[in-house]
Amino acid sequence: MYTLRDALSSENLTALNTLKSGVTFVSNNIRLGVNNVDRLSVYDYSKWKTWTRTQRSNFKNCFAETDVNKAVIGYFLKFPANTGFLDEMNTWQDATSVGTIVAYSLTENNSITIDGQTVSVAKGQGIEFSLKNTHAVSASATESNWACLMLMK
Repeated sequence: MYTLRDALSSENLTALNTLKSGVTFVSNNIRLGVNNVDRLSVYDYSKWKTWTRTQRSNFKNCFAETDVNKAVIGYFLKFPANTGFLDEMNTWQDATSVGTIVAYSLTENNSITIDGQTVSVAKGQGIEFSLKNTHAVSASATESNWACLMLMK
């Protein structure tokens, strides 16, 4: 279902937060979940395909080489306080081949729901799950930030 990952080093956590402050975020325009257009997800993202070569390199240097070698995209997610959320995603449930997400919490008190189970992820800690698993992020009183890789295993 999911695997909790060891925490990033304090140096890598600082590097990711510094990089996050220097990239451009855009608002999600449409991310359809189980509730379709009745509950469109609200979050901002920044993907490495829009970053400079140096920014991409700095981002990749914060992760395990084995993950980076399997990554098809890296990105930051920002869920605004009180309004940000990801509707339950089930798009890939019946797919034969799907990606794996490795997401590291950049803020305190982050949580994600995977297959109906809410998992708390401490600042700096990571979580790995298959996109075959349903997943959602609930709104929170504080902004939550994540650094993510999508892997093809």
